Amino acid sequence: MGVNFKMKDLKNCEKQGIKHNFSAPRTPQQNGVVERKNRSLEELARTLLNATDLPKYLWADAVSTACYVLNRVLIRPILKRTPYEIFKGRNPNISHLKVFGCKCFILNNGKNNLGKFDPKADEGIFLGYSLHSHAYRVYNRRTMVVEESMHVAFDETDHKVRESIKITADDDEPVNQKIVTDQLGKSEKDNQSDEAQPIEPQD
Repeated sequence: MGVNFKMKDLKNCEKQGIKHNFSAPRTPQQNGVVERKNRSLEELARTLLNATDLPKYLWADAVSTACYVLNRVLIRPILKRTPYEIFKGRNPNISHLKVFGCKCFILNNGKNNLGKFDPKADEGIFLGYSLHSHAYRVYNRRTMVVEESMHVAFDETDHKVRESIKITADDDEPVNQKIVTDQLGKSEKDNQSDEAQPIEPQD
């Protein structure tokens, strides 16, 4: 059995009778199976970002979500089972899958002290699934950070988020920086200032 990835966890493979081989640098064609899988994930992640009008710096969340979904819904042609079923030995539960990039509402759930009339939830954008717990990864538009929470309500009918948010940085900016600013809270005065003002004729 040949392995083409250099990882510390594979140092003891020889004790199990596994021969550890490496691909030559800058020759991805030597491992066509992996390259085909990477291409499939790249194409699906591009589709997710373009369909939801999300910026390109969220590519990591798109790729992670694409891999998460494919492992649970893609049927292997020979074995007639999903990768999740092959690995876990049971059918996957897909009832929790949501539309990538849709609008969501994150319950405060005691994170911040609320007044009597403060909103109990923050508006956010659904970015995927947690890799460490049964939670969702969401972008909180009020705090401008990506967080993981289980107490999320989804509005899957509206997944065009660029129309309601303003991107304040280039597409190559990291996601951990302040990326999005809310544009829905403009007052009527602000909206009037954006309109063209008539010019009085001069004598």
